[in-house]
Amino acid sequence: MKATPIPAYDLEGFRQLLAESPDVLTRQPCVVRGFTDKWIASKQWVELDALSAAFGHLPVTAGAPQFVTHKQSKMCQVMTDFGTYLEYVKAPERVDALFDGKWSKGSAQLLRELGLPLYCGNLRLVRHAREEVFSQIAPVLPEPLEHFNNEIPYYYQSGNHVWLYVSLKGALTPLHQDNNAVIAYLAQLRGQKRAILYSPEDKPHFYNPAVGYLDPLAPNEDEFPTWRKARPWTGLLNPGELLIWGPNWAHHVVTLSDSTTVSFDFVNALNLREYAKSVDWRDELGRFARKNAELIRSRVPDRRVHEALTDASCPELGRELMICILRSALATPLSERSAHVKRELLAALEESAPSALETAARGAV
Repeated sequence: MKATPIPAYDLEGFRQLLAESPDVLTRQPCVVRGFTDKWIASKQWVELDALSAAFGHLPVTAGAPQFVTHKQSKMCQVMTDFGTYLEYVKAPERVDALFDGKWSKGSAQLLRELGLPLYCGNLRLVRHAREEVFSQIAPVLPEPLEHFNNEIPYYYQSGNHVWLYVSLKGALTPLHQDNNAVIAYLAQLRGQKRAILYSPEDKPHFYNPAVGYLDPLAPNEDEFPTWRKARPWTGLLNPGELLIWGPNWAHHVVTLSDSTTVSFDFVNALNLREYAKSVDWRDELGRFARKNAELIRSRVPDRRVHEALTDASCPELGRELMICILRSALATPLSERSAHVKRELLAALEESAPSALETAARGAV
């Protein structure tokens, strides 16, 4: 199918679009121009030395490509800190010296054979809603978008939802879909990227469960015989611009020049129920509970949670624990907004029986 250019809007045009069609992000991605110019980060996060001073101590992994989504793909990966990674960005020819003994996958030689730069993709800046980082990227959403992240218990603790990507030209993020049915964006501070996105409705054409995701730059006819039926949405992302897409949209991104990008994942009325059904956050919360079983038993006096600690899969345990947390929160004074979000999330969880995936996972804990 012929590629469709991703529509671009100024801030007022995007506001009008959402006012007229609140669910438009389920149907198309959008580029929003002039958004990141408002951020403190647009000036302070483009200098590598400043980033190293602020976040250089944080642990990271860096991969080439960022990760793999096809079972036959090769990759390299190092375990390091963000400051050392930024030294690599400044001087990639120092790769051997900087990462000697730090390769968790591949090697410097394989990296050269792949012809890709290392790409740091898991720098974690936020663990709760009160992090100072948010003041650097305020407002975090263009009007009239809103998010419920702060009203969802353990949202920031149970996953990385604010990302900072600093990359050399050629960095690759292969086609994939984000966990937890989040709405997400890429906000460009420096450099340029090219993105290809596919609607979740086209998943049978770009995803093969036997091998993984399509490479839209080099489609394999044998593995993806109907790939031409999937409509690619394509666009360039320049400094000051925001590329935003709805839940479960697949995306493939190539860095065209040395780049700094912020990404933010969020939940609102558009995807709250899809988020509730997601296995990923349930599994992570369940794993935390199982690891801290005695603490959970002492602090959560709920029979179903105690039983789940013994004989449920991690996703089932996570679901039961979140139900208990929400019921407890709703028994206390809350703002109208917070109570509304928690009631909606609780209702969705109570309605959703354990999925086939969760049931299959029972016992594998």
